[in-house]
Amino acid sequence: MSVYENSIISFIKVIETNANLLTPPDWENLRQLSNQLPNDDIENISDQLENWLKASASRQELFQRYEEQREAITDEDVRDFQVTIGAGGSKSPTPANQPSLAAKDMIINSIIRHSPPSTPQTNPPNNQGLT
Repeated sequence: MSVYENSIISFIKVIETNANLLTPPDWENLRQLSNQLPNDDIENISDQLENWLKASASRQELFQRYEEQREAITDEDVRDFQVTIGAGGSKSPTPANQPSLAAKDMIINSIIRHSPPSTPQTNPPNNQGLT
């Protein structure tokens, strides 16, 4: 597994286990970034995620945990990344020696699952009595 794939796995795991370290503006910024990630360039995705972590003082603790996670990647983490791309453990159609097109989708899904709602729901104003 490449260093870039390890970085993406680490980023996903850190987001999933440390969601509370991100502020609402960080989550919104991360959502925007995830939509701009390329589909098939693991190196570029990895670089953009790492740069995003480094870009703000509010993310320094998250960046530290990301670096720790990169050093702690297990064979099981690698296997999960290479094999599981969707619901029900469906297998990747991408050969093992090729970059997975699912990396961007995995990142977006992790963000969606672990981020707070982007805007709070409010009740519409009560218009009773108006004619």
